Amino acid sequence: MSRTVTYKDIIWHDDSDPQEKSLRVLQEQYGFHELDVEDVLSMHERPKIEEYPDYLFLVFHVPYIQSGRILKEEVNVFLGSNYVVSFHQGKISALDRLWHTIHESETVRKEYMERGTGFLLYEIMYVLFQEGFPMLDDITTHLRRVETELFESEDQVDLLRDILKLRRNIITMRSVLSPQRTLIALLEHKNKKFIPDELELYFDDILDAIERQWSLLEMAKEMSEALEATHEAWLSHKTNVVIRILTIFSVTLLPLTVVAGFYGMNIPLPFQQHPSAFLLMSALMLLIVAGSLWYFWWKRWL
Repeated sequence: MSRTVTYKDIIWHDDSDPQEKSLRVLQEQYGFHELDVEDVLSMHERPKIEEYPDYLFLVFHVPYIQSGRILKEEVNVFLGSNYVVSFHQGKISALDRLWHTIHESETVRKEYMERGTGFLLYEIMYVLFQEGFPMLDDITTHLRRVETELFESEDQVDLLRDILKLRRNIITMRSVLSPQRTLIALLEHKNKKFIPDELELYFDDILDAIERQWSLLEMAKEMSEALEATHEAWLSHKTNVVIRILTIFSVTLLPLTVVAGFYGMNIPLPFQQHPSAFLLMSALMLLIVAGSLWYFWWKRWL
């Protein structure tokens, strides 16, 4: 969906479903380089900044959440002296909210666009990267819940799956944020016609937000790894307990099986014809069981 908002001579053109035909029209209008147009159409580019005499071309990634899973979305931006042209795949609700706010409010439109395209770019990137904080809050909340279940609940079904889902989200978000740290730092040193000196402080604010998110991700990563290791230790301990109990049963029943096997053979054996043979054999077996259990208790295996 293509949409445009204008304030004085500043234009923001946003396209949430870029097609080659509409891209070619904008290329003809603003003189975009052919390779940049191809990058927009591919939508699978690494984060980068390309500098031209008349515009800057930016490719950056932002995280978004869908059905509890964090994914990344590519955003392509052409920044000129009087225009901002952005392309994405329509999966970023924050960008939609920003556009509608600017479009519907003359006051907001003046605030965001009167100071030039560089400031508008800052507002767009600021809104997009601020969305990472609620995602991190969600990750932290889930980590606390998993921690509680791990240490306070005996029912740990699907707990490993929850931990792995959290680790997948953490890994995805780290892969999104890592290259953006360099990109924002580079953006501050590009053509001052598009990013004036007075905007460096604003882009520093975005970089600071990304760094804070990165620090929170580092803590979440360490915590998820610790929870996974603890869960594995718990599973190992539980398995050992089960194996120990089964082993005790096996060792206790083994001599009984040997005795029963002897007296099950079709050959003459001592006391075989005794009237109380069954009671004697039962007493012997109970004595063996009691002796085995006492020995295991004495060795502190029970």
